[in-house]
Amino acid sequence: MGKMMGDMMSYIISFSMYYLSFVPLWITILFIDIKSIIVGGGYKWTEIISIIAILTFLLISIIVLFVKFNSKNDERYMFTIRDAKECKTITSEYLISYILPLFAFDFTLWDEVVEFMIFFIVLGFLCIYHNNFSVNIILELLQYRFYECSLLNADNIEVEKIIISRDILSTNKGGIINVKVINNEYSLDVSG
Repeated sequence: MGKMMGDMMSYIISFSMYYLSFVPLWITILFIDIKSIIVGGGYKWTEIISIIAILTFLLISIIVLFVKFNSKNDERYMFTIRDAKECKTITSEYLISYILPLFAFDFTLWDEVVEFMIFFIVLGFLCIYHNNFSVNIILELLQYRFYECSLLNADNIEVEKIIISRDILSTNKGGIINVKVINNEYSLDVSG
């Protein structure tokens, strides 16, 4: 039961990171929907539902990550950094995932919003399955960076982890860090 609950929390946190990585897209869609309501006059249910859904998921995702990042009860682990390489991967796939929806879907039409949701869910499944969140605007604004790290645990066993940190880990080889697990793939540096 505990493992199933842990896996569920891992997916919720992964979804929150995925959803927040699309903040520029959500802001653009909000602008399109609000403009459509103002210019078109009257109530447009597609736009209203879209605005409520985007803002609700943004709020939930921010709360989930805030609670997880600031939780004092999570178990912490000490590692020695063997190697750390910053993930700076604004890939063409990531940019396409922002740009394609803006040209391919009309967010004021309910059927195209449904088509976009199918696209977004499939892309989300792939990103969550492959743990591909190394570009996240919200975490960037909070001055966090992602690092692919080779670490040594207390038993001198090498482990590979992706660490989210405000510190520059790539210049701290041989240094000690304390981390807590965020989800199955990511850990947060809580040394500072």
